[in-house]
Amino acid sequence: MFKGFILVVFILFSASSLANVDIDLACKEKKEQQRSLLERLSTSVTEAHLAGQCTGYDFYYKVNLKESCSEFLEQKESLLSSLSTSLKEANLAGMCVGAIYRVAKRCKVDTYKINYAYIARGALTVHKVEQRLGCYGEQYGW
Repeated sequence: MFKGFILVVFILFSASSLANVDIDLACKEKKEQQRSLLERLSTSVTEAHLAGQCTGYDFYYKVNLKESCSEFLEQKESLLSSLSTSLKEANLAGMCVGAIYRVAKRCKVDTYKINYAYIARGALTVHKVEQRLGCYGEQYGW
């Protein structure tokens, strides 16, 4: 029952182009995974995605945005993304979301309105993410 609930939540999160990111929750999940002895065995796709968000948020300048955002877009376009996604892929996709969220916070963009798929399509560098978010005075269209 609980796993089904987590699956539904992840599908809704993945399907939405407007996602709410909770970095505190993501980093709490990452720390929990790091403390776990059976890290890989006790981690769900949703938890791996959350841990990736924390990593992306903390290390946004070091994240390979091309790779992580490519994985994020692949999962969004997949009909059964959470069923066909490995933990590594979920973690990578989360890194994309976390890095975009961090850049948006730095630019003072309203984080509740971020279209992550739109940003991810052009996210090859942090500078490109900043441009797509309108950090340099351009209008970020919704």
